Amino acid sequence: MKQHIVRFLHAGCLCLAVSLPSAFAQTGQPLTVDLPFAFQVNNQQFPAGKYQVTADAGHAAVLLRSVDCKRAIFSLSTSIQSEKTREVPSLVFKRYDDRYFLSQIWLPGSNHGRGLPASRAEREVAQRWAMSAPKPATEVVASVGPSK
Repeated sequence: MKQHIVRFLHAGCLCLAVSLPSAFAQTGQPLTVDLPFAFQVNNQQFPAGKYQVTADAGHAAVLLRSVDCKRAIFSLSTSIQSEKTREVPSLVFKRYDDRYFLSQIWLPGSNHGRGLPASRAEREVAQRWAMSAPKPATEVVASVGPSK
């Protein structure tokens, strides 16, 4: 009996693992961006390079992965809205000196985007930044091209 339960659980996990990427792939077309700087998402460091971003206005999860498939992360996000429609998709990073944190993903042809929560590391850097010199963080916008 115990073996049947374990096999059932393994089968369920396998089905979930197999169906998750295909279900996620249907949420939006991947966009490609070539970033000349290292950055962080959810306390995870990513080196400069080419990345594919998959996001959809109606889904909380976003996928960021390197084109060479060596680095990837799923991140929960919140829906954000702008007054103007974005013709070109873009990624917005908050910059503190030489540290970049992904904060927003804007979708093409829409005024909707996805906002990523600040990580613990970003909150700590922002607090030190504000205490050392009261200046705002810089926002860096990277335009995104279609996937190739």
